[in-house]
Amino acid sequence: MAGIRPSEGERSDAAVFAAARKHLDDCPTVPSTVRVHVEEGLVSLTGSVLRPSQRAEAENAVRPLIGRRRLLNKITVTQVPGDDVDTL
Repeated sequence: MAGIRPSEGERSDAAVFAAARKHLDDCPTVPSTVRVHVEEGLVSLTGSVLRPSQRAEAENAVRPLIGRRRLLNKITVTQVPGDDVDTL
């Protein structure tokens, strides 16, 4: 018996994961410490980054994905002591 297929315009979790991973890998400001998990359309980002801007970039990279129903950004910012804070 085949599994449930996504309806038109939706993607499987595996397809959403692959797209999310590619978008994160293609973003030069997002470090490899950022992990992605997809379950029933919920995209969860975990791991750690050094700057708040990197956290935001990771979220922005996966937000427009087709098939993403929700997004949970649990990335922690662990700034190195003495490192400059992001400036606008």
